[in-house]
Amino acid sequence: MRFDIEQLMDGSRLSPLHWRVLILCGLAAFLDGYDVAVMAAATAPLAHAWHVNPGDLRWIVTAAVIGIGIASLFVSPLGDYFGRRSVLLASFAVVALSTLMGSTAGTPRELFAWRLLTGLGLGASLPNALALGAEYAPPRTRTALVALLACGISLGSAMSGLVAPWILALGSWRTLFLTGGAVASLAWLPLFALPESLRFLAARGADPERIGRLLERLEPGHRYTPGNTYILPEQPGARRLSVSTLLTPRLAPATLLLWLVFFLNLGLLYFMSTWLSTLLNESGLPLPQALRIAAMFQIGGVVGGFGLAWLMQRWGPYLVLAVSYTLTACALALLGTHVTEPALLVALILITGNGINGGQVALNAVSATLYPTAARATGVGWALGVGRIGAIVGPLATGTLMSAGIQLGHLFWLAIVPTLACVVAVLLLRTAVSRVNTSVPMDLSSGSAA
Repeated sequence: MRFDIEQLMDGSRLSPLHWRVLILCGLAAFLDGYDVAVMAAATAPLAHAWHVNPGDLRWIVTAAVIGIGIASLFVSPLGDYFGRRSVLLASFAVVALSTLMGSTAGTPRELFAWRLLTGLGLGASLPNALALGAEYAPPRTRTALVALLACGISLGSAMSGLVAPWILALGSWRTLFLTGGAVASLAWLPLFALPESLRFLAARGADPERIGRLLERLEPGHRYTPGNTYILPEQPGARRLSVSTLLTPRLAPATLLLWLVFFLNLGLLYFMSTWLSTLLNESGLPLPQALRIAAMFQIGGVVGGFGLAWLMQRWGPYLVLAVSYTLTACALALLGTHVTEPALLVALILITGNGINGGQVALNAVSATLYPTAARATGVGWALGVGRIGAIVGPLATGTLMSAGIQLGHLFWLAIVPTLACVVAVLLLRTAVSRVNTSVPMDLSSGSAA
């Protein structure tokens, strides 16, 4: 008999195998989040140990982001050829090993190389962990479960800041990398319990018995018998489209505005994630306190991701994002006045985390609904690709300004400019999207408006 994989999985309820996949993918996302943020916690003690201005470490600080950008384009897609599980296991091993080796670096060049390799691993492991979790999650709960997986990244980054003071008390900046690499190495072993994606197996014509036995564990009503075959339904319009499709007269205004917001928001996100603890420390806070307060930026992102999603269901994404960015600009203005009261600092950083980190979650949802089905993957991929450029530019520009001796409070004030630009851009995007939705249908096969 022929069975449609999608229909069988769509009817399944959460089973022990579902939970195994989701928990292990969440663990990978959590530990990847830790490794993304460990350099932020290490920057201040590393600068002190090497007797340099923190801004002089800007290339080391940005190395992992550069690696993530490269891997997102050239390594992560290997999951479509070799399987999600295989690429996740291999890339996570790279993350664990390079993080461990970062603790042995004796020169800036060595540490840059290890952090770049860490980024290459992260850029492949994160997308494949999220993809594997999404492909096993039942459709009716898929959005919420994938959002939880994505929040694991922010929680891992927050944990990096919260535990860093205790880890530093045991040693030096090297201990941060040693601990992170050791934990990731230990966590790598349970990941072997992950099954391969059923959709990938069906698409590659894998052994039907292997597919059938997995389906039995997902859908109790299904039983494999010799002779069963498993197929994926045809996906109309699933062919790869060029970027020119996104720049037709109908879509170009919305596309360019979306790219602008992604560029600015990811630049702000990585500026704050990378440099916030160092800025707080340089402004006079003890390093342990600076690390814990900076972790609130990630916590604000987790809360903001769910909070903004809930509000967007009621008032639409553009108004909600505009208000959120406006509140973020106000919080940045106050941060620039050299606030030292811990309670006020925590509140302001939670607001910025909500607006910037949580805002990125909301923007991902906007990009996924802006384009027609046949252009959706291309549209989301290019938005994230342009955003990665901002993720590199933001931390590098901040480090350059710090190295030039700019007052630290002025960095927060400078960040107000791209934040307010996001306010204007999302409001203009609302108008552009309205025009897309009210215009005549577009013929994607010809790449032009009808």
